[in-house]
Amino acid sequence: MSASAAVNLFCLPYAGASAAVFREWRSKLPAWINPIALHLPARGVRQQMAPLHQWPALIDLLVADVTPHLDRPFAIFGHSMGALIAVELAHAIRQRRQQSLLLLCASGCEAPSRRQWNDGWLSSSREALLAELQGLNGTLGDLLMNDEFMALVLPMIRADFHLCGTYRRRDRAPLASQLLVLAGTQDKPHLRDPELLRCWWSEVSGACRTEIVNGDHFFINSHRQEVIDHLVAALSDASVASRCAIA
Repeated sequence: MSASAAVNLFCLPYAGASAAVFREWRSKLPAWINPIALHLPARGVRQQMAPLHQWPALIDLLVADVTPHLDRPFAIFGHSMGALIAVELAHAIRQRRQQSLLLLCASGCEAPSRRQWNDGWLSSSREALLAELQGLNGTLGDLLMNDEFMALVLPMIRADFHLCGTYRRRDRAPLASQLLVLAGTQDKPHLRDPELLRCWWSEVSGACRTEIVNGDHFFINSHRQEVIDHLVAALSDASVASRCAIA
C-alpha cells in the first residue's frame, strides 16, 4: 500500500485506562497506519484535568484533539467504554466537519441499542466500584487493596462508569463506514454472544465483520497482536473499498 494511502487511526481506551494502553501499537502496525492515541481527562498528560462525566463536554474535547489530523483518511478504534466514545466521536466529526471515517472498530463493548441505563455510579459505594473492577479482571488485586492508589483513581473510574451507564443511543443516519466488532472468548456472555454482537451492524452503512479473540474482557492487552491483525485486515479492506468507490 502506497504512502499516499496513509490512514490515521484514532485509539480510545477502556474505562480507567489511559492512552498508554496503545504505546506499543506503532511498532506493530504497518507503516501506512498512523496510530493516534487520544488522551482522556484525569489520566496521562491530562492527569491534572478533572474527570468528565458528561458526554457533550468529552466529545467537544476530543473533536478539538482530532481536528488537526483530519487531513487524511481516518479510522477509530475503541475498546469497551472507548467503543462508545468512538461512535459519538465519529458522529460529531461527520456533523461538524462533514467527514466520514473508513472504519469503526468496536472492541469488547455491548452495542448501543442494547445498553441499559445506570446513573448511579457517581454516588455508588467504594465496594460496588471495586466489585465491578474485580468482575472485569482488569485490575490487579493488590492495587484494589491499595487505599492510596484507589483514592487517586476512583474519581476517574466513577466518571467513566457514569459515562457508560448514561450512554443513550440516538436515532441518526448510520455512519458511512465499514465496521469491525471484536469480542473475547472468555468475556461476559452478553459481550460475546454472536447475535448480540450483530446489533452493532445497524450503526454503519458499510460492510461489517465480527471476530472473536482469545481472552477475557481485556484481550486488547493479553492478545494484542491478534487484535491488531484483525484491525489491519479490516482497515486494508475498507481502504481499498474507499479508493474503488472514488475511482
